[in-house]
Amino acid sequence: RDLGEEWNDDSTIERTCEDIQELIGKQKMLSNSGGKAIPVTCDVADQSQVKSLIEKVKSEQGRCDLLVYSAFPTPPNLSNAKFRDEFWKQNVEMWDPLCEVGLRSAYMSCCETIPLMIDTAKLSSGISATQSNNRPMIVLVSSFGG
Repeated sequence: RDLGEEWNDDSTIERTCEDIQELIGKQKMLSNSGGKAIPVTCDVADQSQVKSLIEKVKSEQGRCDLLVYSAFPTPPNLSNAKFRDEFWKQNVEMWDPLCEVGLRSAYMSCCETIPLMIDTAKLSSGISATQSNNRPMIVLVSSFGG
């Protein structure tokens, strides 16, 4: 199920996507159930865009309780590639975009978000982030590709 369908209280969700129209539809769905969504487009392969997004979340929301990361590029020439072939038979043109978006940008997103999540944990509990039972969470969604 979509994250927006699961949250039906006064939660605020900032969700990124390449298609802003898709996000506007999710925003309406969440708003109808009492939540708040803020549609944002962001190229997660661009560290400056990721940093700007986290700064926006910090300035507008003051906290981040959950980061769900699920990004995967369509490899170039996918229709001509033996995509499910053994990895050692894949060429570097297939590998580079997968690692840039699938691995590097996941790492960048976590690095940019974790300081805000540490602050969120401190605010939520009044004690150190390592002692809190209400710690923010990062969910990294994976696939057979990585």
